[in-house]
Amino acid sequence: MSVSKMEATSSAVPAGKAAKQRRPIAGVLLLLSWGHLVTDMAQGALPALLPVLKQAFALTYAQTSLLVLVSNVASSVIQPVFGYFADRRPARWLLPLGCLVAGVGLAATGRLPWFSLLLLAVAVSSLGVAAYHPEGSRAANLASGVRKGSGMAVFSVGGNLGFGLGSLFMAWLLTLGGPKATVYFVLPGLVTAGLLMFCWPRLNSLQEEGVRQAFRGPADGKERSGTPLSGKNRTSTQTAGVEWNKGTLVAFTLLLIYIIFRSWLHAGLSTYVPLYYTDYLHGDAHLAGYFVSVFLLAGAFGTLLGGPLTDVLGAPRVMAGSMALLIPLIYLFLHAGGGLAALMLLAFIGAALISTFSTTIVLGQQLMPHRKGLASGFTIGFGVGTGGVGVTLLGVLADHLGVPAVFQALNLLAVAGLVLALFLIRRFPWAAKTGE
Repeated sequence: MSVSKMEATSSAVPAGKAAKQRRPIAGVLLLLSWGHLVTDMAQGALPALLPVLKQAFALTYAQTSLLVLVSNVASSVIQPVFGYFADRRPARWLLPLGCLVAGVGLAATGRLPWFSLLLLAVAVSSLGVAAYHPEGSRAANLASGVRKGSGMAVFSVGGNLGFGLGSLFMAWLLTLGGPKATVYFVLPGLVTAGLLMFCWPRLNSLQEEGVRQAFRGPADGKERSGTPLSGKNRTSTQTAGVEWNKGTLVAFTLLLIYIIFRSWLHAGLSTYVPLYYTDYLHGDAHLAGYFVSVFLLAGAFGTLLGGPLTDVLGAPRVMAGSMALLIPLIYLFLHAGGGLAALMLLAFIGAALISTFSTTIVLGQQLMPHRKGLASGFTIGFGVGTGGVGVTLLGVLADHLGVPAVFQALNLLAVAGLVLALFLIRRFPWAAKTGE
């Protein structure tokens, strides 16, 4: 196979040095993953805080859901804006700033006198989350060297753990000091922002390494990440790389609808599980956050399972299995009470639901192989943002019919998601094969 002129030019670089440059930078990846964890703690902490805020401000369910809507929209819909500017000019300063602002906004919530200020604080915190993610994922991509998948997995797991640990940390603070103790939530962000500033020279050097690697781009049948394409993968990649026609448009639309349903399920469960525990099971509002922690931490474990299952079974089959499991699990949780059995069911629900997070990203990139950034923007940013819309609608339902009706509606969403995934398997069998 012929070698491109770029490769011939780059061959002047000593082989050992080139290999070292293309190797993942573990220290930077772990730092970025830690920053991701601390930043996403702000999003994970909000559900644990909702029962306390609802009591303190005498909020309706609709008003409580509005907080979730503001959080989701500000943290996800704005992300493409930060990503656009980060692509034009590296903005490493967004990493410490985003991490710090995310913690500061949520830390202020327990000491505010008016609901309008509460909405503002939640919005500010969410903007910090939005600022960190595009630049953080971009830096993680550069730090991953040739192992893009493994590097991004390390970065993503930090966020999943942050969701779970955020609610756990907030629940612990509320147990110790009530709403005013939220001020201490700023500490992890403050420490991490300082750590990112301390490592500033190393983070800035990633840009130059990324440029050097780009000029060594392969033209010998390997992917950009440097992973060889086997015969099977060549075939499935070519199959997945069809032109943007009516069939792929339908498939991508169905995928987006599935993601919207999943986001409504995720936001609905993380919002109404603690409210159900306090308002209907008469549990302690300060302990409700631990239920959310179990749900979200189990989801982090599910994320680790979802990737390998997608490689073996294909994305639509994993998506169908996830929704099929949720239908009986949500029903059983609603009738389990608030004891150990409910916690175990909630853990299974979290693992089953969140296991498809990376799965849908892979399928979206298969359907848009030449626009992977755009595909990721839709499957991550757009999908998460719609969760707040669903919670707002569920809040109206809860005000009129009660919180148990919310769980029945969530089960209907799981049924609809299962139908969509089964349609993808039947109508687009090529999409059920891993293309990368």
